[in-house]
Amino acid sequence: MSDADCLAEAERIQRLLAEQAARHDRETSLPDEGFEAMARSPLNTALLEGASWLTFGRVVSILSRGSASFGTLWLMHQGSGLAFLALPEPALVASFHDRFRQGAWFGNALSEPTSGNMFLMPHQEARRAEGGWRLSGAKRFVSGSERASYLLTNAVCDGQPAFFLIDKDDSIRVEDVWDTLGMRATRSQLLHFQDTLLPESRRLRLDPSQPNPIALGLPWISIGIAEAALAFAIPYARERKLPPENRAIAEMQWVQFSVAEMSLRLEAARALAMRAAIATDQREPDFPVLQMQAKVVANEAAVAITTAAMELAGGSGYMRSLPIERYLRDAMSGPLMAWSPAVIRDFLGKALLGLQPPPPQA
Repeated sequence: MSDADCLAEAERIQRLLAEQAARHDRETSLPDEGFEAMARSPLNTALLEGASWLTFGRVVSILSRGSASFGTLWLMHQGSGLAFLALPEPALVASFHDRFRQGAWFGNALSEPTSGNMFLMPHQEARRAEGGWRLSGAKRFVSGSERASYLLTNAVCDGQPAFFLIDKDDSIRVEDVWDTLGMRATRSQLLHFQDTLLPESRRLRLDPSQPNPIALGLPWISIGIAEAALAFAIPYARERKLPPENRAIAEMQWVQFSVAEMSLRLEAARALAMRAAIATDQREPDFPVLQMQAKVVANEAAVAITTAAMELAGGSGYMRSLPIERYLRDAMSGPLMAWSPAVIRDFLGKALLGLQPPPPQA
């Protein structure tokens, strides 16, 4: 697919997602129409076919504009699923390549209940067993875990962090804990592993210097939410009229200033995310740092823009009949996703001051 075709296809799926986003948020249900549309779409394999990282990021923002939950689900699927490229055996790579193309869904099961932002440094130890290792423990925030057939997971093996692409088999139990403020349709459940086999043949040979879809895509989720909020705010300001003059609130200076500020924040976030994506495409040495910077700016822009849009809508915006309250709740998740802005600022400050290198890619 060309870049233009990718973006057009993303817009098509975005419209399907937007129609049902409020219902899935209310019911805490998975957006099945998104899964079904993506399974039939060439967009699902666009990165495999050579799409640029910039195009990929823009696709994530478009999907997230329709449903931030599905944008998150798809991003985690892409980041976990494409890990098959790091499998050691060519025959196994080819097998997973076929499964990915056929629409199999992958989940990201890296975060441990006590790991915080350090999801690349597992604490749970796996024991040696025939064919690999056995893991008993738990992983949390596994988006779309009920839909996933395969999981990217990790454990401490012989004293070292190790990453595996495994089947979600009967040794893995899903605990329904997902009752959250926002991102309700991701159903990011808690998984319990009971003597789960981590096959040596599925141990990944990850190269931390290579780009990862999740690290690049996280800023674009926030950008998509911010785009949706601004797209709501502008027509609402034009259409909402107040007595006694029956004038549109768009004529009020504070509203004009608010909309202008929203636009400035969004363009700044988008520009930095694009800069990070272009640097990733060109493999510039500082692309990991730019991705982290882009996440902080986009996360904070989405919270500010959705908050401003809520203020503009007033009491009506607080009602579920308008989408802005959902945008605001979803925006709040961005700063909570690893790495959080506080952790990124800590890493960046130390790296820029020469106190430590930046962290490896997610």
